[in-house]
Amino acid sequence: MLNADIPLHHQIYLHLRAEIADGTWAGRDGFPGEIEIADRFGVSVITSRRALNRLSEEGYIERSRGKRTKVVREPAGASTRHVPEIIQISPGAPRAFTYRVLTCGIDVAPAEACAAFGMVAGSRLWMCSRMRSYEGRPHSITLNVQRAELGESLPLHKLQKYPMTQILRDTGISFSRLSRTISATLAPPHVAKWLGLSLDDPALLYTFTQHDAHGVVIQWVRIWVRGNEPSASEVFSYETGTWTMGTAM
Repeated sequence: MLNADIPLHHQIYLHLRAEIADGTWAGRDGFPGEIEIADRFGVSVITSRRALNRLSEEGYIERSRGKRTKVVREPAGASTRHVPEIIQISPGAPRAFTYRVLTCGIDVAPAEACAAFGMVAGSRLWMCSRMRSYEGRPHSITLNVQRAELGESLPLHKLQKYPMTQILRDTGISFSRLSRTISATLAPPHVAKWLGLSLDDPALLYTFTQHDAHGVVIQWVRIWVRGNEPSASEVFSYETGTWTMGTAM
């Protein structure tokens, strides 16, 4: 949903720029043109043209008459800064979420997810997007990314009912380590739609990487949470130097 109080072309520009930086268009053709963007966001072609012109002027895309628009800017990729991996997931009952599968299948994954698996930007991985509801209201949107052979083996009826970590444990996977980053972001269109947000409403963005007992990355997870949702309580131990928290992904 677009906010009528903010120039529409600017909002569209911001979200298309974020998709490019995220690696959504890495190695892909078919970047939307003026008419497709106008249909997607429910605006005029003149508005969508202004957003595309700005992306072109800033070097994100290349436009020429008679040819499809082409993305020419490389995705931002994962940060190279050192981040201490100190967060441990404590056992315990997960929150009583209910799940709705929105999309599921193999597609181009975000550049950060590709990097987590040691793959180049534009690689295709299995991805499952779900809406989590809590006490009957939309709470968050999750994006779980896994290697194709693992993701495609997970039964749909479990994806519609259980936290992903529980589903993976049922397959025999044991987790040893989890890293997490937290930031604030604008909700992308599909997230805004399902969470009932406008495109300029901020959301909390949690990014997780889970490793198995051998240190191999099992899944990369991105979770958008409504900004007015309370955060989970975390406890720091001076004895172990770690944070503990409860989570369900």
